[in-house]
Amino acid sequence: MKRFDNFKAGFINENPIFGLYLGLCSTLAISTTLNNAVGMGVAVTVVLVMSNIIISCIRKITPDEIRIPVYIVVIAALVKIVQMLVEAYTPELNTALGIFLPLIVVNCIILGRAEAFASKNGVLDSLVDGLGMGLGYTMGLLAMAVVRQIISTGTLSFANPFNTNFVIFETTFFPSEYAVSIFSQPIGAFFTFACLAAALTAFKSSKNKKPWKIGGALVALVLIAFVALRSDFMVDTAASETPVEEENGSQGGSETDLAFNTEITNTTENADGSVTYTVSVDGYAVYNHADGKPNILDVTILDGTVQNVVVTEANDTQYVGDRIADEAFTSQFVGMTKDTLELEPLSGATISSNSAYHAVLAALEAAE
Repeated sequence: MKRFDNFKAGFINENPIFGLYLGLCSTLAISTTLNNAVGMGVAVTVVLVMSNIIISCIRKITPDEIRIPVYIVVIAALVKIVQMLVEAYTPELNTALGIFLPLIVVNCIILGRAEAFASKNGVLDSLVDGLGMGLGYTMGLLAMAVVRQIISTGTLSFANPFNTNFVIFETTFFPSEYAVSIFSQPIGAFFTFACLAAALTAFKSSKNKKPWKIGGALVALVLIAFVALRSDFMVDTAASETPVEEENGSQGGSETDLAFNTEITNTTENADGSVTYTVSVDGYAVYNHADGKPNILDVTILDGTVQNVVVTEANDTQYVGDRIADEAFTSQFVGMTKDTLELEPLSGATISSNSAYHAVLAALEAAE
């Protein structure tokens, strides 16, 4: 029973994020989508479990004077292994997590459990502790990601981490024109964390406080949220008549109600004989916002073949559509011709992906 109590402590009473306030940097930074949350949660859980096991095994032969450096070396080695696996099998996830994946080494949860528990308990108990804390951290990340993704985009989706083109599920909760984009930004992360931490604290204190006090606190939170976000819900009535991005996995060239208007604004001849076309193309921002700006891409063509694609201005939704500027996305066009041009759209950003596709197509047609 003691072992089970230790396991479940990481979920509520000692939740690393909302109870102990550990690992907040990565939590606030990458909890924009469900995919990011699952990826980081699994990585941290694996490192937690393995480091607890190893440190528990060597605890009796590790001198107290150098135990912290030894723990850090163990954790760093495990993080490097996890990072290499992520880079090899899920490059999109590796790009999304960025620097926060190798920074697991200095995550307070890992070293904290090594020092506070694994260095003083047996292997099985340490394994259970690492698993419980890792799952608690993952649950906290998932809660943050669900709230932020739904409010900032109006949808909740999850794609296969090993093939992001395969969307496992996608649910639309409200039209995207009512989305509060601030929740995809750092201030939205802090606001979400504060509300969830307060809710968990109220839940843990519910046995010792009168119900009306808890209810009053929750009502106050709702009122604060409404006042803080009221300005972001001021929507032009004409916006409801604009097209809404449908994440149906459609690829470039498929039937769509959007025109993806393109315009070549500049042509540059390069020393190697290639030509770079600067293309302005309508994207998600243009079709969903009255003052939306088109995306700008530089497409380099040589002998009818794409040599390079650079997104110089990604004006679509931050952390969603603007991911078309990532090299992991643009590199797919390199080596393609007009006849072989295909698209692997970004999960959750089909319109933005298709805008890039049509920009490349416009450059290839101009090169002919």
